Amino acid sequence: MNYWLWRVRIYHEELWQWLQSLQQIGFGLVVLFPMALPALVFLPLLSLGVAANPATTALVYLNTLWGYLLLLYSWMTLQREGISGNRYQLYLHSLPTRPLLKAASNAGLVLYGANFFILGPLVLLSVVLLQQSARLTAAGSSQLWLELVPLAGMLLLAICYSRLALRRKTPWLSLLLFPFVAFSWAAEFSKPQWLLLWGAVLLLEHWLPAFSLKLGRWPQGLYRLLLRSDMDSPSAECLRLVALLLLIALTRVCVAAVNAEFAPYLLNLISFLTALLLASSLFGTQALRAQYQLYLATLPQRAATQGTQALMYVVAKTTLGVMLMLMSGIFGLTQWGLWLLFYVVTLTGIWLKPQLFLVFPLALMVGLVVVRAVIA
Repeated sequence: MNYWLWRVRIYHEELWQWLQSLQQIGFGLVVLFPMALPALVFLPLLSLGVAANPATTALVYLNTLWGYLLLLYSWMTLQREGISGNRYQLYLHSLPTRPLLKAASNAGLVLYGANFFILGPLVLLSVVLLQQSARLTAAGSSQLWLELVPLAGMLLLAICYSRLALRRKTPWLSLLLFPFVAFSWAAEFSKPQWLLLWGAVLLLEHWLPAFSLKLGRWPQGLYRLLLRSDMDSPSAECLRLVALLLLIALTRVCVAAVNAEFAPYLLNLISFLTALLLASSLFGTQALRAQYQLYLATLPQRAATQGTQALMYVVAKTTLGVMLMLMSGIFGLTQWGLWLLFYVVTLTGIWLKPQLFLVFPLALMVGLVVVRAVIA
């Protein structure tokens, strides 16, 4: 077996182990994961059409590009171990392989892992260049070249974030803070200018030092156990955060494209999905309490008090998601009221009947639809 086939075999083995580990992340995410599949398939296809359309506004383009890069970065992060082959580094370094072959294999695995996210814009850009080759070389073709910049920028940023995902440095500035700032000022610059700004922020982020969170003497007891668990095993919370950001990005794009009369119904559905997503964090908290029940029984607290603390901890974690939704501005007063109802009812369902928790928010949704129909 040659070096390339061996690296591909390592990649497949790690990917299979990751798929198996999904079942251990938490019952809530496993149940909610199928709901996200249509968005995961739809968003990359939608993004290519938006980027290739010259009539797309800067705001819609930025929202679409953000969702595209966020999904790409998350997908590549999940494949990090398989692409880099960290568990086999000692053996791989011992092989008499030429550096050029190693570099080509690394690049090939990045392309193999990213697949559609890089190949999609690359193929589309190549087709456009071939079809418009005569116009691009003609005089006065500067406007046509500018129309290709958004698609080329998507390709270049996709390559950058694919490589960045293999390093253990979170792009909190360019992929979390900067997009929200850009949404507020989208009309001030053109799409090529925003791409230059995005690249500058990405370069600035490269030179910024990484930061880490350390626990002091506070908190203590159950709070410390829950916080330490999330810090040591952040997979579930990271997946939940990424899913929320993708929903926000997809909602902003869809609301700009759908009929104004249909938009409130779409936002009501998003309020339902985001409430379920954030409330599902209670599954992990309850599982941790069950795992450490003997230790928790030694603490000078009643079980009811510990249950209340666990619930308050989940609500505190939800604050980050609520802040992100507030910053995005996707909800009005009606949607926030619905979101609060769905969130509380979902928490109640997880607390009382974890295996049937979906029945509670679904019953509430049906009840609200019936009441609305009767009133109307």
